[in-house]
Amino acid sequence: MLKKLWNVVETVALLGPGVLLLAIQYARRRDRWEPKAPFLPWQGVGKPLGLKAIPGGVRVRFQEVELEAVFLGEDLLRLTWFPGEAVPPYALAEAGEASPFEPERQEGGRLLRTPHLALAVEEEGLTFWDGAGRLLRQEAYPERSGRAWRHRVHLTPEERVFGLGERAYALDRRGGVFRFWNQDPGGSYGPGEDPLYLSVPLWLSQKPEGGYLAFYENPADGFADLREGEALVGFLGGTFRYYLIPGPLEEALARYVRLTGLPPLPPRWALGFHYARWGLRTRKEVEEVVEGFLKRDLPLKAVHLDIDYMRGYRVFTVDEKRFPDLGSMVRTFRERGVHTVLILDPGIKGEKGFSPYEEGLREGVFCRLPSGEVFQGPVWPGLAAFPDFTDPKARAWWGEKLKGFLEMGVSGFWLDMNEPALFAAWGEPTFPKSVRHSLEGQGGDHLLAHNLYGLLMARASFEGFREQAPLRRPFLLTRAGFAGVQRYAWAWTGDVESTWEGLRTTLRALLGLSLSGVYFVGS
Repeated sequence: MLKKLWNVVETVALLGPGVLLLAIQYARRRDRWEPKAPFLPWQGVGKPLGLKAIPGGVRVRFQEVELEAVFLGEDLLRLTWFPGEAVPPYALAEAGEASPFEPERQEGGRLLRTPHLALAVEEEGLTFWDGAGRLLRQEAYPERSGRAWRHRVHLTPEERVFGLGERAYALDRRGGVFRFWNQDPGGSYGPGEDPLYLSVPLWLSQKPEGGYLAFYENPADGFADLREGEALVGFLGGTFRYYLIPGPLEEALARYVRLTGLPPLPPRWALGFHYARWGLRTRKEVEEVVEGFLKRDLPLKAVHLDIDYMRGYRVFTVDEKRFPDLGSMVRTFRERGVHTVLILDPGIKGEKGFSPYEEGLREGVFCRLPSGEVFQGPVWPGLAAFPDFTDPKARAWWGEKLKGFLEMGVSGFWLDMNEPALFAAWGEPTFPKSVRHSLEGQGGDHLLAHNLYGLLMARASFEGFREQAPLRRPFLLTRAGFAGVQRYAWAWTGDVESTWEGLRTTLRALLGLSLSGVYFVGS
């Protein structure tokens, strides 16, 4: 609590008391924008009432719901419970429907088998085995509460669980409770703090007799409770859809990355040493740092500029007083083998006459409240509007904004505040869950789109980079993301405490991200 208070004091000292007033005003308005939904008790779906064969699998009928289980390969099973709120398949490398793989059917269709994976539809739940007949997983049939779904998965005493994205927790996640909700913890974080910036609803189960990977293709607010002899996993909206892949774990993870996408080949310089820190406030300070590396013959391939290069923290601007002729600095560094990376925040200052804001209003690319009003929240430049990256038009608009920096010679972009994060005096430092998003035209609220925001900001930036500089390999670094973000960006672990325990926490976060398919990571 004292640490959080000190973070507020530091922010106020940096930006002045006006930001605190905005944070208080926003928190009050958010309470009005986000009415509390009534609690509905969890209801089980009952026992199976019938089933029919479909290509690649089976459809099972219950009293009010249905389960569709389809093999998309010998080693890939997709399970989907209906009804649910459909969300575009942003996490997947290919949005098109995969061709089903026809399994062997036994016992009236209740047992489906491939050379690597078997599924049994039983009275109380589902059971899965690997190709050698070893038990992989047992799960009870799910429960529903309004928009929400959850289910229980049995865990054996010796079973270990890895993954779940970025966590300040031991590599084995057993014993913990985790939320799938990207969040800026506010200042530095320490061991056990949850949630953090980048959630991936994937777990790797390891047991002496084998293991498997489970990936929940649901970006909605969710949770995984691993404190008992079972895992309780649920989501407060969206489609209750998940994929199962049998081990060995390295093969299961490789299969998952084929599903959600491999990282593109990075520019070679990106594998070198990067210098990135808060507090380089002028061109002179940046040049002194770079010169310090070079004259000592220390390796340096990239320098990152934080928000001080901007005019009043306005994205897509340059402060000509503090960073005069930024282009000449970028070119000089490049001639000496040092690449320049610029930070970008998603918030567009809501200021009359500010060109990106006026353009965004005309183009209709900003997130809106249910009333139709453009949503604004407090960030570094003050009240700002936010591009709706679930809208193809907004992604294209954002990508075009990179052109000037790329022509200047900038080599990459550092994507920050994209959980998305706001300044709030209390409550969650992000958008109200009632904020509306396009979701490729089908529409939906922020409960569904929140965890997608960082992923799709990275996608918009990647696609814009490729469009504006087609002969260069994009380099992007993102603070937030979701499954599939590895197709567009690298990730870093945010603001961890500078202590030995913080170092231990960082290593756990890096390994957890790598075991969640996000391989290019750093601290």
